[in-house]
Amino acid sequence: MPVEKIKKNVILLGDGAVGKTSLIKRFVLDQFDDKYITTIGTKVTKKEVFVGNDDDGAEMTLLVWDILGQKGYRYTQALSFGGIEGALLVADITRPETLESLKEYWIPSIVSVTGPIPMAFLGNKADLEDERAFGLDELGKLAEEYSHANYEPRAFLTSARTGDYVDDAFYNLAETMKNVVTIAKDNVPQYFVDKSEVHTLVDVVDHIVADFCHHFGGLENATPVVRHQMEKVGLDLDNPNYKTVVEFINNLANVENGLKSPEEVKMNRTKRLYLVNNLPNQNR
Repeated sequence: MPVEKIKKNVILLGDGAVGKTSLIKRFVLDQFDDKYITTIGTKVTKKEVFVGNDDDGAEMTLLVWDILGQKGYRYTQALSFGGIEGALLVADITRPETLESLKEYWIPSIVSVTGPIPMAFLGNKADLEDERAFGLDELGKLAEEYSHANYEPRAFLTSARTGDYVDDAFYNLAETMKNVVTIAKDNVPQYFVDKSEVHTLVDVVDHIVADFCHHFGGLENATPVVRHQMEKVGLDLDNPNYKTVVEFINNLANVENGLKSPEEVKMNRTKRLYLVNNLPNQNR
């Protein structure tokens, strides 16, 4: 009997510096790197796994999505949620606020797009036992809040540094996705919102990136360009300033030159600058 072959999209969500990228590197390459690098846009990594047993097993290709971890970039992040079928929610056990963020920001953000999907909850940096601010009990209680008729989310204390329980978490989620039928939501709205939803420079950058990605063929295609232009002007995602945001907008217009009509390039640049220039001065 041929082995079933399945492809699933998995996403890691959580605040910046909780260790999402390090967890992916540990799972996919069995390596650890504690250098913190902000993920700009989206990175997708592939891993082949076998789930189940010899009688009812499947070869599963996991496409693991690592996205921007800064809160406030909800439109850019929402572009990554289309097609996602499972999520690993990651908190840092030394920072209790990262656990609250899962409940108050990350879970509502993804569920609003995908609906209920299989999840696993990870308390990362378990090797920092002396600095621990919460443990498996607190993480498990949060997981229980998102139990579903077809599955019970599990909680794990993981360490990307040592590898403890990293594979367990990924394989548990993969096994759940194999046994639970979900319909991936691909129709994520991609539109440029009006200025009434823009109150800070973070909002501006969020909408500009979402708009550019829409015009550039989606987040995957646009991410390398966005990352390069942000690095080129020194745009700080946590604390953008007026000068670098304007430079970023101009550079994106230069990228679009030759790919779009002069009229469309001008229109895109004008509407992006409009958002910046209509912010109150104290918010710039």
